[in-house]
Amino acid sequence: MNTSDLPARRIQLNQKSRHWGGLAFAFGSVLFIVNKLDEMSRVFLARPMPDLISGQQIGLILLGQMALIMGYVAYYRCYAPRVGRFGKIALGLLSGGGMLLALGHVTFMSGLGEQLPRSLAQYGENLFVLVIFGLLFLLIGLIWFGILTLRKPLLRCWQWLPLATGLMGFIGFFAFSGEIITAPFLFFRTLFAIGLIGLGIILWLEQPMQPNTVT
Repeated sequence: MNTSDLPARRIQLNQKSRHWGGLAFAFGSVLFIVNKLDEMSRVFLARPMPDLISGQQIGLILLGQMALIMGYVAYYRCYAPRVGRFGKIALGLLSGGGMLLALGHVTFMSGLGEQLPRSLAQYGENLFVLVIFGLLFLLIGLIWFGILTLRKPLLRCWQWLPLATGLMGFIGFFAFSGEIITAPFLFFRTLFAIGLIGLGIILWLEQPMQPNTVT
């Protein structure tokens, strides 16, 4: 192999990684919306509908969480070379929090609990703490990274989207969440999920860029 071709091959490999990561990010976020379509139909349309993604559908839930983890890894790898120290911290919170959140969602898989020994199932229930911390880190990272993108453009387009997505998620999950699912919670949760889909699309569209020193 000609060593002069290595940089071009590496760029091509990274480009494919971004494309697949962006698609995975968007796909996992679509499933995040679908998971609450039954509740949205009940609350907004007063029409009950079957739950499209239940805790019994272990394979589909695992596929969605794996897609999100793949997307968050690709997101960090794409944008970390373009930012400075503080930008890397923000991206670390965003991506790390998103992966913790995805891992923590195994606590909602009732079908998995039925297949595990009771002793292991009890430990699985404690993983819900990953959802809390993962969501908090994800939203802090999104808002922080969003502020950086407004200071100096880092994305291919829609520089306002990370900040808007983080704010929609913060309002929805911390101002309107509770034991009873309400219309405001579903509204802001849906906007948050749509924002994540948009971030996946942007990642899919990204092209190689030279690193800069945004902090």
